[in-house]
Amino acid sequence: MVLRAVIKSGEFFLSGSTGGVIGAVVPWRGAYAGVAPAHIFHYSGTNSLRVGSQNCKIAFIPGDADIAFFPIMTACKPTELGKPHLGEACLENAARKRSCRISDVSWSIAYVVLPLGDLPRPGDSGTPLVQEGKVVGMLLSFNMHTYKGIAISAEMIAEAAKR
Repeated sequence: MVLRAVIKSGEFFLSGSTGGVIGAVVPWRGAYAGVAPAHIFHYSGTNSLRVGSQNCKIAFIPGDADIAFFPIMTACKPTELGKPHLGEACLENAARKRSCRISDVSWSIAYVVLPLGDLPRPGDSGTPLVQEGKVVGMLLSFNMHTYKGIAISAEMIAEAAKR
């Protein structure tokens, strides 16, 4: 029996000599797409990435958000999205899970207070922000001096996916 890896939110990908995390897998243009921070691809200098056994290219970067969509042509698990709210949350990727707290929200951004001494690391960009079992955002950046991060909200991801 051959087991195939299922692509899902929280999985890592490579792009050039860098990489990041898939923030969500969403319905997109009649199929499914992975969502990741667009800044990773600007930094890597390529629109190509490798996730699992699949090589693909970025298909869409909206002009108003730091997100990129890429088609998924293999087995995947769609992400259940939710609306972020103030309170406890968790940043979860394939390597680790860290508790955090959402301190402020708008329809497009959630501000995250990170635990002292447990900051995200290089390559953690895109890590899903989870509340009550649903992905409510995707980590874009953090300030190592204030221990605060910014996550694009799942609402903004869903809105951009409809374009």
